[in-house]
Amino acid sequence: MVHMARDEIPELRTLREAYDSARADLMEGIRAALKRREPLARIGRSVDWSGEYIAQIRDGKVAD
Repeated sequence: MVHMARDEIPELRTLREAYDSARADLMEGIRAALKRREPLARIGRSVDWSGEYIAQIRDGKVAD
């Protein structure tokens, strides 16, 4: 768990942590699909992102 600053809203911190975890899982899944050579457009459709953005993930241009 990330330590909260004194003036943070606990509910929002909890939601942010859940978001970060879900995003990390999603990126892992996308990279696994790329490793299986799934088409960029198909991956993009599956996650509502463009094939171009998936290509950026593939090329290491998107930070986790």
